[in-house]
Amino acid sequence: MLKISLLKCDDYNKVYSAVNEAVELIGGIDSFIRPGEKVLIKPNLLSPKEPEKAVTTHPAIVKAVIKLVKKAEAVPIVGDSPGGAIRDIKHLWKKTGMQAVCEEENVELVNFEAVGSKGFDINDENVRTVNFSNAVLDCDAIINLPKLKTHSLMSFTAGVKNLYGCVPGIMKVEYHKYASKNKDFADLLANIYDFLKHKIRFTLIDGILAMEGNGPGNGDVRKLDLIAACADAPLLDAYLLHILKSDISSNYVLKSLNVTAEAINKAEIIGSSLSEFSLDDFKFPALRKLDIVPKPIVKLLGKFLWVKAKIDEKSCKKCMLCAKSCPASAINKKNANSFPEVDESKCISCFCCHELCPYKSVGFHKSLLAKIFIKED
Repeated sequence: MLKISLLKCDDYNKVYSAVNEAVELIGGIDSFIRPGEKVLIKPNLLSPKEPEKAVTTHPAIVKAVIKLVKKAEAVPIVGDSPGGAIRDIKHLWKKTGMQAVCEEENVELVNFEAVGSKGFDINDENVRTVNFSNAVLDCDAIINLPKLKTHSLMSFTAGVKNLYGCVPGIMKVEYHKYASKNKDFADLLANIYDFLKHKIRFTLIDGILAMEGNGPGNGDVRKLDLIAACADAPLLDAYLLHILKSDISSNYVLKSLNVTAEAINKAEIIGSSLSEFSLDDFKFPALRKLDIVPKPIVKLLGKFLWVKAKIDEKSCKKCMLCAKSCPASAINKKNANSFPEVDESKCISCFCCHELCPYKSVGFHKSLLAKIFIKED
């Protein structure tokens, strides 16, 4: 029987004991990691944001897992590839606290792009070849450390979605172009997980500070005070969605991986009681209300039911990160002094621009029909 540990932890200063207990409850570090193994610790490092913004995995979580890997007499390394348009990796490492942690623990911090990559056919219908960083391919084991966040395209990002970071740099943007729809991108994420799962020893989710609303980069910080761990990432994602009152049957990633409510019922949940947490009224992205639109309506009125990216000129700083992150080249500006504009005829509604904008300047332009279904809280 698979085990899921759920622990209450209300302070990152107390994280080591909570992380240690969470891993102990699902079998202990020695049951997952063997002496001498090279272990890639894979946090979520989406963009250069401070830990308190809840965009990235907190460095205290990473530090705690580094210590556990060392305790198992293995060799930890830390690495990720941020959003495809983020180029200054050293700034990101410093801003997220990863540089300080790795220096303190004398652990290698790996730039997934700098070490090269190799392409594989992972049986995806939309993306013929998927490249993975050599850091991922060359390690013996992966410990997956996602942040608990919402996602405007996928609704939820945690264990499975975090592995998209194993694809280096700008390639992530390119794959969005070929798998831009929710269902297609979900299949790609599922196929990436299937390709890597033999290396993933366990997933531990940082939900002390989580993100709700229109995440994953510009949502609202929500203090959930939880840490959860499991050897099975999709099962852990399903359980977290379940306790956050989301219908897992509508989640395309879990559908693609054949994870059902029955699987959650068969799992052994250990640790803190659910009554210790305040999980009510967790806000998922407003856009995902389109997912519940009946299929007959979508087929009949689909061309009138759309949401496109929109630039807010009041807060836009003209940094053009939105344009650099757009896989469809749908964002440009008329001249050097103008604001970026979205060509809605090219926009594929992947919302990479919204995900990576550092100023919360990318919003959503909805069709009249979409406005009926999408009511902002």
